[in-house]
Amino acid sequence: MEPEEGDESVIVISDTEGENDGETSVFIVENSPEVADTSKEKSTEVIDEECGLAITYSKKGNVMPHARYDCVEQDFMRTENEISEPVGNNLNFCEQCYCYICDKPASECQYWKLPSICHCNAHNKSKYWKAHRDVALTGALSIFNFNLVDIDSELRHGGALLQKFWLELALEYNKYLMGIITTRNCLIPCMCICHKQFKMYCEMCQMNHVEIRLYSYTPVFNMVNNFLNQAEKEKSKAAGIMMMGVAKEIILHKQPPQEVFNKDDQTSSPRQAVPIFMHRITNSLQRMLVLSDLPPYLFNKLKAFYKTLTLPSCCFAFTNSLNVLSWEDPFLTSILRGQNITGHRQKKGRKEMLWEDFPVVQARVERMEAREEYRELVRYLRVIKCNDTVKLRGLQDKVPFYFCKYGDFHSAAQSFHVNSSLSCCTACRLTSYQYMVYLKILKTGTVPAGCELSDEGRWTFVKGTGTIKNCLLLKCALRILFVNQVLYRDAHSWSRLIQIHCNSFTLGEDVLPVPPPVFVKSTAVLAASILEDLKKGIVGLPKTFSSVLHRESALILVTVAAAQMLHKNLSVMNIVLPLIVAYGKNFWALKLLFDSLSVKEEVLHHFCAMLSNNIYVYKSMLIDAFKCHDADYVSDLVTLFLSFKQATIQSVSIPVLNVLVEAWHEFKTKECLWTQTLHSFLQNKVIPAMEMLNTAQFIELRNKINRLF
Repeated sequence: MEPEEGDESVIVISDTEGENDGETSVFIVENSPEVADTSKEKSTEVIDEECGLAITYSKKGNVMPHARYDCVEQDFMRTENEISEPVGNNLNFCEQCYCYICDKPASECQYWKLPSICHCNAHNKSKYWKAHRDVALTGALSIFNFNLVDIDSELRHGGALLQKFWLELALEYNKYLMGIITTRNCLIPCMCICHKQFKMYCEMCQMNHVEIRLYSYTPVFNMVNNFLNQAEKEKSKAAGIMMMGVAKEIILHKQPPQEVFNKDDQTSSPRQAVPIFMHRITNSLQRMLVLSDLPPYLFNKLKAFYKTLTLPSCCFAFTNSLNVLSWEDPFLTSILRGQNITGHRQKKGRKEMLWEDFPVVQARVERMEAREEYRELVRYLRVIKCNDTVKLRGLQDKVPFYFCKYGDFHSAAQSFHVNSSLSCCTACRLTSYQYMVYLKILKTGTVPAGCELSDEGRWTFVKGTGTIKNCLLLKCALRILFVNQVLYRDAHSWSRLIQIHCNSFTLGEDVLPVPPPVFVKSTAVLAASILEDLKKGIVGLPKTFSSVLHRESALILVTVAAAQMLHKNLSVMNIVLPLIVAYGKNFWALKLLFDSLSVKEEVLHHFCAMLSNNIYVYKSMLIDAFKCHDADYVSDLVTLFLSFKQATIQSVSIPVLNVLVEAWHEFKTKECLWTQTLHSFLQNKVIPAMEMLNTAQFIELRNKINRLF
């Protein structure tokens, strides 16, 4: 193609480095005497038969900016790594020559002819100069061997901050190595007065005034700590290289010989401070590799660079700390997808298990929770091994909750126990609050909206296998109590269990039909043997619990279990009132509880005494129960206590009526019918019953009641 008239230059410049076979990247076409002046004849043709080149047009071109080694005006001599002085004519340059290292005009390069640097000798055929150019272009990023196309603005920003930090750290570390000259007297005050009075040092105190050199790593520690704080605020790419760059520098810090430092201050020497920083850096990088969606090249570069670090003896514990599996790793994905349920694999003839540091495990749990990947989370936690078994166990204890989050309530109920032998498992570590929340989840088929096992906030229904049968819920709840001794002795846990089998989570009006006395008695006898089997791990229940009266059977079983617990643990308990309130208006089951306790007179006496005391101490609990029910509830409760032949149980009605009388003004706010019913009950049944008992306490209470009318 012929250039248009008015063009001033024609020049061909190589667009790649290191790929040209020739010595230059510019091919010059000079004017030929055989070519006529273009203004006179543009179609003149000159043919070079040897090269097979036909030139139909030529014009002297303007020289474009170029590297010094490509200059056509000044000769250039190539050497591999000569830096002591300029070679040959390399020092000279034309106006368009650029420094290969600095990417600046040669006239502006301050290292052009500087001995020991000599940028004028740089060229693209030398490995030394190419590496030097890469360092100049990428700065601190050169240690990671990035491809230039991979370096974006975020990485450049992190590299610039790291480069600046290295310079500042070097100055501060040099100050530390120089130390401060002082006397021993500054550390251990001299008590001798010889030098104060006689202006001389005696033999005893002379050693206290010898000059020593003190070293304090604390300023270096503070500088590194501040930089790490800054790194944690940056985006993931920049933060990663900043932290890795810090690790590269601090592992080289050493203590001077015979250093004197404060052993109680962990910031005063590298041997104490460096492990602290390495722990922080590795934990941060571990979490970053899991939580941040780093591009694969950066993910692998960080891991590879960490392996190249030569850790000092005080940091050997951090070896291989960054061997974090990517989310795309075949071993990990096979586990998350349920294809590998053991967490083991064969690799090169050796059996390997999925093992990760706890920060990595914790980060994976956080990410899968945030993405609501609960199935994958259960599979992961069931096979993962960790260096911190106690903390890992805390994460694994949430496996039943994760089952519930995706609607597999049946598996959730089974996952509280490792096996049927009731060995140490999640059930034995549940708190009373967690136990009550789980009972609500399994009973209602709803779960908290978030990822915390909490009764607060919004709850949602879950699509899944549906709620579990009451029979399975009963077995699960009782087995947890038998395993967990803290829950077994907790009245609130038993009260919640009683409530759910009264089919109520609040003090509502849900009342089970009163079963025949014969059925109650026979089921109570059967319940004792069932409970023994449950304690041994035998979890089958008779057909009685799937019959028409299965709800009543379940409440009888729970009541007998509660009575057994009270027989064994009443001496270590301090509250029993929640048990009474939990039954609501199911007084036939409450009567069974007292009948079961009356087998041992001392147990019944202790229980009634504690109950009476609780009514006065926690009277607000009883008043709330009165308000949640109708007046018949109060009447029936008092009637129940008075109906027993044992004076010990009858006496419990006294504190109940005292609380009622003291809070009478609160009940006047209810409907008139409510207070009229109580008024009629007290006049027609309670007062006559008290006249028959005729004890000092009943007489005093009767007088209080009479004053109400």
